[in-house]
Amino acid sequence: MRRFTMKPYLKGPDDPERGKVRGTLKLGETVIIETPGGADGDLRPGVIPELTTPRGSRQGGPFLIEGVVPGDWVSFEILDIEVGPYGYYNNGGPFRGSLRSVAPVKDGLLHFPPDFVVPVRPMIGVIQLAPASQHPGGGWNHGGNLDYNTIRAGSTVHIRVQQYEGHLFIGDVHARMGDGELTGTGVEIDSAITLRVDRSPGFPTGGLVVETADEILTSGIGADWEEALKIAWTDMVGLLAYRYDTTVEHANLIVGTIGDARPGYAAGTLNSRGFSRGEPYVTCQIAITKDLRRTGEPFKPESKRAQRAQKKTKKRK
Repeated sequence: MRRFTMKPYLKGPDDPERGKVRGTLKLGETVIIETPGGADGDLRPGVIPELTTPRGSRQGGPFLIEGVVPGDWVSFEILDIEVGPYGYYNNGGPFRGSLRSVAPVKDGLLHFPPDFVVPVRPMIGVIQLAPASQHPGGGWNHGGNLDYNTIRAGSTVHIRVQQYEGHLFIGDVHARMGDGELTGTGVEIDSAITLRVDRSPGFPTGGLVVETADEILTSGIGADWEEALKIAWTDMVGLLAYRYDTTVEHANLIVGTIGDARPGYAAGTLNSRGFSRGEPYVTCQIAITKDLRRTGEPFKPESKRAQRAQKKTKKRK
């Protein structure tokens, strides 16, 4: 199995290696990709990582995907996510703080001061293919900085290709992150992601689709919660209508009634300390359980005769 490490480290913003293709992945191949994120410089309790010299570790991409062309769908099955011994998180809230705190990880437990621990729950914040265009809003459907807790070991991410050979980028791993990523960070940490890349049958959606053992989820990105929700909602209506061979009206009844709306990054401009910033956004998913099925026969209420017979039977008992 091929492994792409974080080394060699980049020498600075003008290093000619920065941004170059790291490798070409083959369809059906399983690889390990190491991604930076833990902290730059000396990671020890009491050290503030953002004030140390950055490592400039090799990023999680871009990777070419052999044989894919615009319009194809590609699947990324996340098999495992290993995390490093130390991460960091922001200390601010409900706005982004100016300091970062070290987060030790040992024996599968994440440590918070003074003596709190919680099991790690690694997830991938960024997974994307290159957009067809850099026009504002023209590339949202290629994935991106989504911060969904569903992109974890055991899930499969489906993305539609927009450029020849795809150009995969993956990273921004968190040892653990609450839904919504309220301070703009989870526990940012170094990782080793094991994934299998292959063709996907695709979906009648604009955005990416995530599958877990129990659910299927569509994705929405927008300037606010309502806009992101509408995108995920309409994509799910189309997906259900296609997958279950039903009408849009019937699919919409399902989505609006049993669909779970879940935030990815939900803080928007909350972390900007009162100052506006360019193109704020939020992300969300709509989840539908895989227990949903069709019986092949519409529901029929019992006749009055059957109801009377049932009542007589109960009285005899």
